Amino acid sequence: MKLFFSKYGGVLIGSLYGLTMRVLFGGLHLGPDLFSITFIWILPIILGIIPLLFATQQQLESDAYRLTRPVLTVFLFFLFCFWSGREDIICIVIISIPYVVGAMIAGYAFAKGIQYYRKKKGIFYSIFLLPFLTGLLEDRLPTPAKTYEIRTPIVVNAPAATIWENVIRVKEIAPAEYSKGFFNYAGIPRPLFAELDKDTLGATRIGHFEGGLIFKETVTDWQRNQKVSFDIQVIPGSIRNTIFDQHILKGNHFKFLNASYILTPINDKQTELSLVCSYQLTTRINGYGAFWGNQLLTDFQDRLLAVIRKRCER
Repeated sequence: MKLFFSKYGGVLIGSLYGLTMRVLFGGLHLGPDLFSITFIWILPIILGIIPLLFATQQQLESDAYRLTRPVLTVFLFFLFCFWSGREDIICIVIISIPYVVGAMIAGYAFAKGIQYYRKKKGIFYSIFLLPFLTGLLEDRLPTPAKTYEIRTPIVVNAPAATIWENVIRVKEIAPAEYSKGFFNYAGIPRPLFAELDKDTLGATRIGHFEGGLIFKETVTDWQRNQKVSFDIQVIPGSIRNTIFDQHILKGNHFKFLNASYILTPINDKQTELSLVCSYQLTTRINGYGAFWGNQLLTDFQDRLLAVIRKRCER
């Protein structure tokens, strides 16, 4: 047991500390929230340092130990979060980059400093309180709102009139028609069908997704066979009881704004179809959030447009 703790005790302590911070920040709302610099960037650094605080001098001198133990701490933290229902697969994927990279760099970079400090003053356990301090400082910073736009074009071998009928209303998409990707298997719902109550400006379009998720879309631009635009609102009662949906769709950090289908004739038999979607982020980590927002929406738009193209080219 003593040998096991000497090798992995710091890893266990670090991962349990990370889980505790996740519960305090995201469950009990004590300290910064999950869309903060502290949770996304500071906590991974601390998780990378913690196992080294309990390492021997010989272990600290090993490059392999300084690289692997921080990463192992993060992976165990992810496992605890998933097992306890605090995070699902897609959320873990999204935070994996700063956690793995941040912990690895911190563990390798701070090892020498830990050796020096330990010789002079012992182990500095006060680092465990750092997220609360940075959280207090972060609360004084403004929370910027920024809008992002994703445009996905595709060439369809069909006239604009044919495509128009397939975008304003979408008949039920069979599983065989839709090519699922990584994000779908990780928990992002695939589209099922879309209804439109009337063919005019101000109409209401309802988009249905797996798991009962529903979006209400109000037509704001109607140019037959050329362009149709919608304002987008998620129906609150349809939000799934998944960690991702609760974080993204139920909070105030992410908001869908609008979407447009734009049809541009190339010739009598070909049309460029573009799907343009805008969303707003209101966090202190907008740059990182937009990276994943763009990946998710691009993947969604690519797959949906592929279904529309197949239907139009039949």
